[in-house]
Amino acid sequence: MAMLLHKTNIDQLVKTKISGKVARVGGSVDQLVSYQDCSIQDFDVQNGGYGDIRQLSGIKDIKSSWLTAVRQTWQELRHIRYGDRVRLDRNTKVLDILDAHKHPELQHRYDACITSNVIEHSPNPIFMLLNYYFLTKIDGWQFHAIPHYKYTFDVFRQPTLIDHFLVDFEQHTGPDDLTHNADYYNSAVIKHGYKRRYHLHYPVAYPYIHFHVFDEKNVRQLFSTLFEEVTVDVLRTTQFSDVVVLAKNRLRPSFVKKHAALIESYSANFL
Repeated sequence: MAMLLHKTNIDQLVKTKISGKVARVGGSVDQLVSYQDCSIQDFDVQNGGYGDIRQLSGIKDIKSSWLTAVRQTWQELRHIRYGDRVRLDRNTKVLDILDAHKHPELQHRYDACITSNVIEHSPNPIFMLLNYYFLTKIDGWQFHAIPHYKYTFDVFRQPTLIDHFLVDFEQHTGPDDLTHNADYYNSAVIKHGYKRRYHLHYPVAYPYIHFHVFDEKNVRQLFSTLFEEVTVDVLRTTQFSDVVVLAKNRLRPSFVKKHAALIESYSANFL
């Protein structure tokens, strides 16, 4: 049974606002989103920790082509049953979302952008949010589900301060950032143990670690710094607990005025 701890109307807002052509990043988004009125375009990095993406283009050996065809057939059958909740490898854009702004054809192309368990993997969340802003139409909507630290292997860490997000943005912090590795490893692997087996296969590095730690307070501060209309709640279920946030895709004028030069130093395409 799902329960919104702060009892906002975010569940109703998501049903009415998330529709049309939707960019989905990083995997399934099963929190609150109804796919009935959505046309989904998936984005993912090649095996970004969510599993391999296998596409027939470029495959030359017969065995790999056959296995990929079998996998895609299975996806198509599941897609018939479950609809757009199922990612189709053949339609997935293999693209690091931090590079979205480098693709002019994607600028403000989608009515909405949705993610689940992605933002915490970014070394520079404000920069990542600007890339989502770039993908989404002005006055469209962003919906994100971010794991609440109290209910994950981040429980032995402290939520990241808003000032830290701003410093990462000002310093152009990138995927080579190592400053959170020890904190993450101590919590996720040493104390919690949940990620011990995972990191036998995936390095303690971008995009496989949680660079930052979230609760409802810093999610509200982060999104309200960038966007004008923001609703935040905590969705608690028997399987997970996520901070869920819905934001109108229009940058706050005070943010743009204060950081215009910095935003343009990343890309003129943002403004």
